[in-house]
Amino acid sequence: MTLERELERLTVAAPGSVSGGVALGTGLSDGFSVFESPLGSVVVAFNPLGVSAVDLFTDGFEDRFAERFRRQLLEARPPRDWERLILQALAEGTPGSLPVDFRSVTAFQRQVLEETAAIPRGETRSYGWLAGRTGRPGAARAVGQTMARNPVPLVIPCHRVVLSNGRIGHYGLGGAERKRRLLRVEGAIS
Repeated sequence: MTLERELERLTVAAPGSVSGGVALGTGLSDGFSVFESPLGSVVVAFNPLGVSAVDLFTDGFEDRFAERFRRQLLEARPPRDWERLILQALAEGTPGSLPVDFRSVTAFQRQVLEETAAIPRGETRSYGWLAGRTGRPGAARAVGQTMARNPVPLVIPCHRVVLSNGRIGHYGLGGAERKRRLLRVEGAIS
């Protein structure tokens, strides 16, 4: 599907005034919808380039998004084809064919996130393993920072990345206990 067609769909799907649709279509704002996930309700933000962010549906999600991405959020329905893809990505923990907007990350971070997306459900990998996969075996700490800055957790399964000693480590989408819960649901830990 062409970018122009996605812009048209986002603009038409935006509720409210014409200016809301224009803001979505011009990149001044991202749309968002609330979806159910293994962690409960989450906000999924999107724009014509793809899904741009996933956050817990808690007070302040709009402010957190604006602070991080320097854009506002407008409630909108994603393009029709994307709703199914978003639900599938949240359930399976991989983007599949769902487009992801990687503009908020560096080239290295994108490479790390793309490698992370390939970690199979029910398995884990270490930060060091991911660093090696990117050709930078000494960059385990940078991989950890990338996981902490993952704009689309659950879609790109940073919860499947653990410390080399097997410990869970931190999780940017609600802490280590939520990470542990996801890994249990997937059968990666007992």
